[in-house]
Amino acid sequence: MKNQPSKGPEKASRSSIKTLLVVTLVALIAATAWSTGWIPFLPAAHAQGVAKVAVNPSSISSLALVPGTTLTFQVSVIDSQPFSGFQIALLYNHSVLQFQGLDISGGVLGNDAFFSSECVNGTGPYCFPDSRFDGIGVVSVDLFTDSGLNTTASSGKLFSVTFTVANMGFSSIHIVYDVLVALSASAPLGLIFIPAVPYDGYFTNIDCPAASGTPCKPPTVSFNPPPSPIANQPEFFNAYAVSQNLNGRISQYNWTWTMGLEKRYYNSPAQGSLTPSTNITITFPDPGPWVVTLSVQDNYGARIYYVLTIDVHQIGVSVSIFYTDPDMHPLLSDSDGNPMVNAIITGGILRSMTPGHVLAWVNVTNTSGSSLKSLKLNVTLPLDWAVNPAWLPAKGAIHVYYANTTDLATNPEITQPSTITVSTGNPMLVQVEIPSFNATVMGHPLLTAESVLLSVKLSYTLTGTTQSAMSYPRNYSSTASLMVWTGPEFTGNDAAGQGSFFFRVFAESLGRHGIRGVTVV
Repeated sequence: MKNQPSKGPEKASRSSIKTLLVVTLVALIAATAWSTGWIPFLPAAHAQGVAKVAVNPSSISSLALVPGTTLTFQVSVIDSQPFSGFQIALLYNHSVLQFQGLDISGGVLGNDAFFSSECVNGTGPYCFPDSRFDGIGVVSVDLFTDSGLNTTASSGKLFSVTFTVANMGFSSIHIVYDVLVALSASAPLGLIFIPAVPYDGYFTNIDCPAASGTPCKPPTVSFNPPPSPIANQPEFFNAYAVSQNLNGRISQYNWTWTMGLEKRYYNSPAQGSLTPSTNITITFPDPGPWVVTLSVQDNYGARIYYVLTIDVHQIGVSVSIFYTDPDMHPLLSDSDGNPMVNAIITGGILRSMTPGHVLAWVNVTNTSGSSLKSLKLNVTLPLDWAVNPAWLPAKGAIHVYYANTTDLATNPEITQPSTITVSTGNPMLVQVEIPSFNATVMGHPLLTAESVLLSVKLSYTLTGTTQSAMSYPRNYSSTASLMVWTGPEFTGNDAAGQGSFFFRVFAESLGRHGIRGVTVV
């Protein structure tokens, strides 16, 4: 017996359920960058341990199914953990098949399941359309248990769709969207989303070639995504498709890439061209999980879909500066919490500093989802402070470390003296250019959340000069600017970063014979 959608009084509450489902799912995807890959008609081993949503049978292929006959496809779940509802949308060729009816009887959700939305061609009396997929040639179903109890069946029927054959032709039965939902009091917004790998089906009542008596088959298709795509950078995709029909050839490559409500298209061959291209360059405007769909069709009209969720990253790098004494202990702080150094002035001459030297540190952290392979770092040192000893590689005033420990003293050194230059003048400029992290002691790129440290030993150039204690305290600031690349030798996608920080010098004035005078603060 066919279960009918519930009537009017429940419509508003079901709209609320669907809105909560959509909003929560978008938030979950944004937070976790959840993604799954899909290859149609793969064996079950493809997704071992992962739920599957499959069209059954995988094909209905008969030249005897003339217009006016009916056929039914069932959508089933396989190997899922318990769930309380689902949202699934099927795309079909509406010029070949016409929707006739939907049946949820005997489903794994039991007898108390109800529709929160049912859309056919984007409309219907109980339809709350989702702009991400609802439209012409799409039937979408949102079904939940009325009691909210999870099903205990891991496999079985979700629903079935009956079509009337309208014309001779070919139709994919493409799962354009699928998500299983479980209720959980401890989960954000009370919902858990269960990833499920979709398996499509198809219908045909034509033969390829015509009069051959052999029903048409869909092409085989896949594409190679870029290994680590970056937002706002051109990314290259290469498709591979072959017609399975005699004398068949691929005539169309249609690409769609979506994230949330954002949807973009590219069709090949382009308008005015007769030759389809297997390649495409996509620039993703934002980081996050983008669903990339490739649909290919051969010269007989047989079509298939291939879908992957691509995690698009934003190249990011953070730069921070801090200061320590020569023993790598943080500088003392003034009353405002700022790092400080003390100067001793005797007889109008600045005699000494405490500590005697300052180590300026620049911390560079990879904050993106991509590994970084080369770097250029420019550091402007504080005015009146100089590299000490003067930069000669053998004297080692400058060091670069791979910060893979929690102790500054134990981080492995990756200094390559030939990559460091120091300019003269006041202020001084230190430049570090690392053409390949792989060629350093690290032996690998700078991975996500990993850091490198630059340490520069400084001395105060005003030591021994005439100074007035009344001109203190003085602020001394370092600034750093950075470029990083995803490729070696400063190639590939790039990103920039910058940072600055200061410390203060306070002066204590002593008399000509060392008698303590006034401390200026």
